[in-house]
Amino acid sequence: MAVPHTSDIVREVIFAPLEHGGRTQVVFDRLRNAVALDVFKDGEQLPPETELAAQLGISPVTLRDALGLMRDAGLVETRRGRTGGSFVRREGYDPVAHGHSRLDALTLVDLRDLSDWRMSVTEAAAALAADRASDDEVDGMEQHVDAFTRAKESAVARRAEGRLVIALAAASQSVRLTRATVASVVDYGPLLSVAYRNTKLRTSVGRAHRSLLEAVRDGRRDDARAAVRSAGLEVAHGLASQRTAGTARGAK
Repeated sequence: MAVPHTSDIVREVIFAPLEHGGRTQVVFDRLRNAVALDVFKDGEQLPPETELAAQLGISPVTLRDALGLMRDAGLVETRRGRTGGSFVRREGYDPVAHGHSRLDALTLVDLRDLSDWRMSVTEAAAALAADRASDDEVDGMEQHVDAFTRAKESAVARRAEGRLVIALAAASQSVRLTRATVASVVDYGPLLSVAYRNTKLRTSVGRAHRSLLEAVRDGRRDDARAAVRSAGLEVAHGLASQRTAGTARGAK
């Protein structure tokens, strides 16, 4: 069975039909995630509205409302005429604002559940990658670890980590696990632009990534899982603290 390219899996997850129908805010969040993950490049035209609505399993009216929110946020511009349509404007994307809006929308219970799911999926990918990753695949992961370490901005660190865990899942040779990993990057990724503003946290997670890389290279399944869990718990605790502080500020 041919394994799909990871970029195809990202698009597949982003544009999968919505499970519970199409609320405008949910569709907006999905499209904003597509911009965040570079699924669409700056200036790229979105698919025709009827086609995109069918992909997402929503009504054209709901999609139009969501595109209106995208325009209000400066993420797309609409051009009229025969060559018109909706075009992505990446300069309108603020990763930290996106992360804060995502964090504020989650209860602490929801945040814990999402963090647990992310860690479980990534641990499984790490264990299988330790058994199955080729030298070339590990070398590719090292580039993402290096990019994370060099990152000066939280959004750059978040992108590097997203690429690392997707590469890890691809090395597991499990298509289903890769889909689940991509879904976790889509759902959790925006939060990391908030978490990784903490440079001490970023440094600590960077060390865990290095430990993960060496464990995968040496075929040490348990150590690979432990490195993922160590980093995941630090991030989860940091986000929970920020969420609690935000709730306290809102109550004043």
